[in-house]
Amino acid sequence: MEEKKVRQVHESQEERQHVRVKLQGNLRLRMQSPVKGIFSLEDVSLGGLSFIAGQVNLTPGTLCHGEIVFRLGRANLSMPVSFKVIYLQDGSQRVGGQYTVIDQQNTDLLRLLISNYLAGELTELDDVIDNMKRENYVATRKNKQQPAARTLWDRTRAMFGSVLFFIAGLLAFLVVAWKLYQHAFMTHADDAWVSLPGKTVLMPENGYVQLLLPEGTTRVEQGQPLLTVSSRLVTRLNNGVLLDDLDPDKVRALVDAAVFDVTLNSPCDCEIAELLVRDGEFVHKESVLMKLVDPRGSATITALFDGRADALDAAVGDEVTVRYLDGETDASATITQLVRDEESGLLRMQISGQRELPSSAQNQPVSVTVHPAWLPVL
Repeated sequence: MEEKKVRQVHESQEERQHVRVKLQGNLRLRMQSPVKGIFSLEDVSLGGLSFIAGQVNLTPGTLCHGEIVFRLGRANLSMPVSFKVIYLQDGSQRVGGQYTVIDQQNTDLLRLLISNYLAGELTELDDVIDNMKRENYVATRKNKQQPAARTLWDRTRAMFGSVLFFIAGLLAFLVVAWKLYQHAFMTHADDAWVSLPGKTVLMPENGYVQLLLPEGTTRVEQGQPLLTVSSRLVTRLNNGVLLDDLDPDKVRALVDAAVFDVTLNSPCDCEIAELLVRDGEFVHKESVLMKLVDPRGSATITALFDGRADALDAAVGDEVTVRYLDGETDASATITQLVRDEESGLLRMQISGQRELPSSAQNQPVSVTVHPAWLPVL
């Protein structure tokens, strides 16, 4: 007859919650307990302990408070605990208890002692200090509650917010795309201004200026007197060469007494763009007195590009975009001249615009943009 193999199961493997070890230590019960005193530990685990009560009678269900004391070299390690008496063996007076109150830090220290004991290692005070300094705990997860059903107003508000974010993102994308388009394909002039045909009236000699135009005059005709320049004879003589044979005192008296008046007339039918002197002011020779602009002439635009514009995709007859100071844009302006200044190394471009400009636009700054012919003008 074949014998059946029976697997023997020890109670400590299947039924016990924690491993029990025989650690050397004492249990000290406090005044709050039914009894007080110092007792020798039999074994200890993470869930409870047992000790020899001797003549003390502790019935099951009794709640006791005390502390477990372990000897670590020259120091004692004390752990406050509260436990409930589970059983009492009459023959050996052995009492078993289950922890009711023990904090997490003491549980970690007890686990360290048990692990070192099972591994055959001695637990030193440094190991206990290192264990207490470690951050062994994490915050518990919050219980997520099921959100309530959203109302029509909540859905509408959420959809409206999504649409706003979408529009903002789209606008940001368009701005970035436009900047990249300008950087990659367009070339902007470093400096550009409006030039109107006209004349510049200069001071012929050092002297005083007397204006002949009524106050508030903005337009003059060709040949119309503009101003009178009064200068003494000494300003017309060339280093005294003509005065070498004369007595110095007489020459000085003659020169100081002689005054010449010169009248300057308008060279064209023009508008006064800028008057740079005041009546009775002393002005030096070659100084600018007045700037005149011919309103019937067509305005031209001068643009300068730096020396790195060698690859400028433009030629005479091509169209460029001109943006004026008032915000108006002329996309049909034509290049009439394109030369390089040998001294400065700048590329000078003369542009003929399609817009009629007033005389006040003289020397007004503008923005000039050159784009390849195969790209559309935006």
